[in-house]
Amino acid sequence: MDLPLFPIGEVVLLPGMGLPIYVFEPRYRELLGRIRQTGEAIGIPCVLPENMLTGNDLDARLARIGTLAHLTQVNYNPDGSAEILVVGGERYSILEFDHESQPYSVAKIQMMPLEPSDPKWVKAVAQGVVERFVEKVKPRLGDVRPEIPEDSLLQASFVAANLGLAENERFKLQRVLEANSLLERFEVISELLGVSQKQLN
Repeated sequence: MDLPLFPIGEVVLLPGMGLPIYVFEPRYRELLGRIRQTGEAIGIPCVLPENMLTGNDLDARLARIGTLAHLTQVNYNPDGSAEILVVGGERYSILEFDHESQPYSVAKIQMMPLEPSDPKWVKAVAQGVVERFVEKVKPRLGDVRPEIPEDSLLQASFVAANLGLAENERFKLQRVLEANSLLERFEVISELLGVSQKQLN
């Protein structure tokens, strides 16, 4: 499966989360026209910090695992630029890049669903993570309980997206996305919260 790419920085799009994007470059205006016609998703791979590179290959800065970004809103400006909103969906893995066939990059991908987890364990760990998160963000965001989704997958995304990481640390959410299972995803989030697994049990 081919997926057009729109890398925009050290941004990690999580399942179910919305991301506003300003589209102004000609190549991405063309891409926007394409996805409005076809209804296909795009990929927004996280651009990893340069100090994480192991070689000179610029493609190495693009994270290989991401979520499909589905277009939900488009507002055009008089100058032809646009304000759009995408929402993260299913997880994919990049197999190879194509920088030649289109003005924008395209990747050959395969879908990468999460491995199954024991629902009881997920619920138990998720409850501890959510409780710690609610207390930690209360001074900054107030009581966020009414906003937390009931679905465990969306809970993980909501908590991770609202951890309040500094802009130069947001790439750390890539670890959340790359976790093999939903249980492991919550365990990574607990580490980012500064809570050990022992404290959650």
